[in-house]
Amino acid sequence: MFQQNYLREQRLKFMRDHQVTFDVTPDFPLPLFEKLVMELDGSSIVEPSCKIDAEKLYAARFLIFSDQIFSDPEHNWHKPLKQALNFLDAIETRVRVKINRDSLEKFLTAHMASGKIKGITIGLDLRPGIENSSVKIHIMVAENSEELVSTAIALDGGCYPLELVQVLMKDCRVIGFDFFFNGHSEVELYGYSSEKKRSLHRGTYLRNYIRKNFSRKVIFLMDSADHFMAGFSKANLEPVLYYGFDNIKDISKYLRFNDLGNRVYDFCRSQDPILLTWIGVTQKNLEIERLKNFRLYYRRSFS
Repeated sequence: MFQQNYLREQRLKFMRDHQVTFDVTPDFPLPLFEKLVMELDGSSIVEPSCKIDAEKLYAARFLIFSDQIFSDPEHNWHKPLKQALNFLDAIETRVRVKINRDSLEKFLTAHMASGKIKGITIGLDLRPGIENSSVKIHIMVAENSEELVSTAIALDGGCYPLELVQVLMKDCRVIGFDFFFNGHSEVELYGYSSEKKRSLHRGTYLRNYIRKNFSRKVIFLMDSADHFMAGFSKANLEPVLYYGFDNIKDISKYLRFNDLGNRVYDFCRSQDPILLTWIGVTQKNLEIERLKNFRLYYRRSFS
């Protein structure tokens, strides 16, 4: 019991340090999310993040998931899913909040018993206008999950070229459902590749697609990072590229940021031990010398 309480307190402290540093106010439904963080049992991973939009900073962004999914993924995602749905229920009690979860319900109806769902992450992205805020439920899927990916593409409604559809069928590892508080919802599909796991042939199709269709800088960073993801959604004008680094200090070898970005990066770098850091950016915004429109995610494990 003591160990569980200690882990809960440390998770909350990690989040609160982020909030204090970036002047995040505890607006609704952040207290509900903190309650969810405290309710998770056992080992877990917390991932605060910042979205830098030139001189604007959106820092009320958090994600959490239990890392017990890696020990027994087929059975350890049911409870987090129930907690995520309960979280949505609690948010909907607020006046003026409307959440449309039809896409997730259709997906789960079709594939809940497929044996291909490996994990659930729960995220919150608070914006100045509550109608622009959202809850993010991301579903990790196993290899050879073509039926699940096909359903997600249909729910997204995007018109993707056949080449990209084939890539997603092979290398999509995460399917994201974003629920905005104004009733709008989005679906996003994330292809994944790891330079460290190339011997397992994971991400080969995604890497080949990137090499064929993206700039040399995109490719260079993909080859330099420890992990690479690309997010595709009808809602995005262009894909979002995610570069993952096991050592947060390695990022400065490859990328430069504007002043606000440097402030965020310097703080995150001071928060070691950091398990993994992601930089999310579009190709267009990557091409400038000092990034000014990007996302930075930093992750810590509590076990």
